[in-house]
Amino acid sequence: MINSNKEKIFNSLLNSVNKCDICPRMCNRKKVLSNLNGNINSKVVFIAEAPGRLGAECTGIPLYGDVTGNNFETLLSNIGWTRDDVFITNAILCNPQDEKGNNATPTKEEICNCSYYLNMVLELIEPEVVVTLGAKALEALNNIENHEYTLKNNVATLVSWHGTKIFPMYHMSPRAAIHRSIIQQRTDFIALSHEVSPQTGLKKLTNKNNQTDSFDVTKQAKLLAMTEYIVYYLKNVSFFKLTKLLYLIDYNFLNKNHTTISNCIYLRMQEGPWIPYLKNIVQESKNVKTLRHNGKPTLMYSSNNRNFNLSKDEINFINELLEKFKDSTDAEIKTSVYLTKPMRYILRKEKNGAMMLKTPVLYKNCTVEEFN
Repeated sequence: MINSNKEKIFNSLLNSVNKCDICPRMCNRKKVLSNLNGNINSKVVFIAEAPGRLGAECTGIPLYGDVTGNNFETLLSNIGWTRDDVFITNAILCNPQDEKGNNATPTKEEICNCSYYLNMVLELIEPEVVVTLGAKALEALNNIENHEYTLKNNVATLVSWHGTKIFPMYHMSPRAAIHRSIIQQRTDFIALSHEVSPQTGLKKLTNKNNQTDSFDVTKQAKLLAMTEYIVYYLKNVSFFKLTKLLYLIDYNFLNKNHTTISNCIYLRMQEGPWIPYLKNIVQESKNVKTLRHNGKPTLMYSSNNRNFNLSKDEINFINELLEKFKDSTDAEIKTSVYLTKPMRYILRKEKNGAMMLKTPVLYKNCTVEEFN
């Protein structure tokens, strides 16, 4: 199947999903299936239980924007994978809530209703490995073809199912971590990476002694370089101002070059655009240290290293923006951010009653207007 046909079929599937009203308590909720779910040509598909109320229900991006999403990002990055490498979906595509508005467990009937869409996704992508996250996701596959696998007996083990392979894993929500810690799940992800490549598929098991549990930031190398360069250039900068400068640099670079420098996702948070894993990047930096000034985190450059993973054109562009905003107060730079086109779009939507918190402001190389 050629990729262009895949895209046409996927777009047709999206139209069907967006019109779905089968489940009464979720028929008016956001359907979390779109181009934001990942790579339809990947050899690996992750299936979680359901979109979270504070995560995918807000962002439209599965396993993103809440504590569970942050855990998933860390575990994925730890094995050197990115969202662009894999496809991520859920056993049900809408967020189930109870009468109080809290996350609820989907019923068997709701999972069964959505199994038709799940089956179509799997038939379209044809993954070599399906990674189920949690018991509900593993059980959901029974609606497509029956199996006898359980998390207790088959966790982090490659097993056969429906002409492909399943790799059952625990969910990375805080509640599930009681049963299997994030440290254990890190080991599970490493085991997964030794079984399959998202680009080339299943591979022969190599020497298990080569496994590593060190955090890999190579996939965010540009963001790390931008962060370090901004702190180096300004000598010290508040964390608040750093987030605004990163957004302004990426937004303006996108307008000029049709791509961002960092290739990151910025969410609409209370204080403006925000990269959820930026704090992890700062913590991984060997050249930046965090101090407290008036109770707020301030970053200082603490190295003699002057080599940054940025091109000459990127550095020149960043220099222009930093010169423009280096003396701006927090209030002034926040105003500049809110006057950009994506933020003005979001503010208009919010004024009309839309819930835009945690909506992507920039999703890598496109703005909120393009995918909302």
